[in-house]
Amino acid sequence: MHLTSGILLAFHLCALTAPVTSRPAALPVRIKLAFHRSISSSAIKLAAAEEAAAIWSPYGVDLRFDESGAAPALSLDVLVERTRKRSAELVPVLGRTIVAPPPAEQAPVRISYDAVDALLEGRHGANPLLHDFILAIGLGRVLAHEIGHILLGVPTYHDETGLMRTTFVSDDLARPERSGFRLADRSVSRLRSQIDGWSDGSAAAHCADRDR
Repeated sequence: MHLTSGILLAFHLCALTAPVTSRPAALPVRIKLAFHRSISSSAIKLAAAEEAAAIWSPYGVDLRFDESGAAPALSLDVLVERTRKRSAELVPVLGRTIVAPPPAEQAPVRISYDAVDALLEGRHGANPLLHDFILAIGLGRVLAHEIGHILLGVPTYHDETGLMRTTFVSDDLARPERSGFRLADRSVSRLRSQIDGWSDGSAAAHCADRDR
């Protein structure tokens, strides 16, 4: 089985286990996702994008990774970076988001490919197919978390559990099902308020947030 088809097959099998929920009207969010030039796997890129989109879809957020469709309510740049240097930080930073107050332009979301890969080391053995699948899932979940800070507005915060918790361990990022990446109740309420604001055409106020 080719790498791309293998990853996507496993990905869709996982999606079949997700609970069916009623979805509110979608908020279109366009994501310009750019990977470091050393990351060439189209399967990793596609599966990471699909994972982030699948996490947000039940809450009425339509993440779009192309130019198709109606004009989005929000457009975000995302960079998946590589440093190739071992971090001296005790807790590796998987992603960073600086949420700028309007009218300043939103800074790019930054995801560390190396930090996510290192956290997942040993979860896949020597199987390259499993490595790429698990890595793509992990990157997508970190991306979904960072996008959450922008969507949820100010004051920025973390929940005790779920998508917006402070830290993730390897089990969180590697587990096939997504039950650990749902929004907490207060975040669902905050998101609805934010979506109402965007629907009314009013810009949400944001503040700076650095996040792991």
